[in-house]
Amino acid sequence: MDAADDIMRAIFACIPGTPSSASSDGCLFAAAAFVSGDDEEEVDEDRMSRLPDAVLSNIVSRLPVKDGARTAVLSPRWRRVWASTPLVLDDADLLPNDDDDGGCRQIFWRDVTDAVSRVLSAHPGPFRCVRLTNACSYAGSRGGATLSRWLGVLATKGVQELVLVFLPVWPVRVEPPAEVLRVASLRRLYLGLWRPFPDTEHIRPGADVFPNLVELGICRTDIKTKDLDRLLQCSPALETLAFVELAVVVAPRLERLILWTEFPYPRRVSHDFRTRVKIGYTPELMVLGYLEPRIHVLEIANTVIEAGTKPSPRTTVPSVKVVGLKVRFGVHQEAKMLLTFLRCFPNIETLHIMSAEADEPIGKLYFKIWQDVSPIECLKSHIKKVVFKNFRGERS
Repeated sequence: MDAADDIMRAIFACIPGTPSSASSDGCLFAAAAFVSGDDEEEVDEDRMSRLPDAVLSNIVSRLPVKDGARTAVLSPRWRRVWASTPLVLDDADLLPNDDDDGGCRQIFWRDVTDAVSRVLSAHPGPFRCVRLTNACSYAGSRGGATLSRWLGVLATKGVQELVLVFLPVWPVRVEPPAEVLRVASLRRLYLGLWRPFPDTEHIRPGADVFPNLVELGICRTDIKTKDLDRLLQCSPALETLAFVELAVVVAPRLERLILWTEFPYPRRVSHDFRTRVKIGYTPELMVLGYLEPRIHVLEIANTVIEAGTKPSPRTTVPSVKVVGLKVRFGVHQEAKMLLTFLRCFPNIETLHIMSAEADEPIGKLYFKIWQDVSPIECLKSHIKKVVFKNFRGERS
């Protein structure tokens, strides 16, 4: 269970939240002040009805989906407001609340799934953002009909942002439906724990599967090289591609692997956040970077590389000629990992080193690790060029 929790924490740190959780803008503040006034009188229906539809829609869009839907029972006007407000749905808002003693109530997944189906069916669209991180596994566990139906509704009603995550503790293996490739209205798509990614063989070359997609996040998802290639070819507007836990298992033609070194949602990332970069059969891989000891756990051929790992055929990638490393030299453990990473790539010809500033006290400087370092093959025999970026001139 702890491993599953760690997986979900890593994924939730990097997927976007719902727009309804954003801070209110000036329009909403003005509406609240207008409704409440300076006195403590109860707000009656007439004063609320004096607000324009645009302000009421702003209010509804920021409510959890259960509360937003409940406003529809107040009056015909509120029903019209709810129906005309672009839907923001997070299935986490449909989970049961904790009981009075602070304990967690039992979750009946069928009820949650039915609630998602009712909301998607009742709202006429458009859908601004749909975030399904709890109900996907149950919806896809019985042949996938429910999940396929949801994706059909989302495509019909023009969803713009979509997050689909399967739970790692679900006992039934779920095959994600290929209908996700037919939601052409998407501008942002994040997929988590999709095993495997749907086959793209049916997509004809040159087809615009995601003509409007600007941002794609793939979180701990099994996807073949040919499917990733075709997915990128069919997304002409794509600007951002993010991987969370990258495993390049079999990629015989992969030549360059460039890692995104910034967190998409840094406020939700804890200091101990780590992401795994796994390299398997990649005989043509020549360029790799930037590896960061602070956040990257490097795994080569099923061997996790740790400080002091000895070089061997199972812990090295001899094809790599260009490597980039981002290191906080004042942090002892990262300096040690720099040396270990260099031993994993014995044929480096060009080395890029970016010096990062430590955001914590660095403590005692360990000059001894540089004095005691044993010969490193790439530095001794192959390296031709070293490029420093952000050199700070500090003692470390």
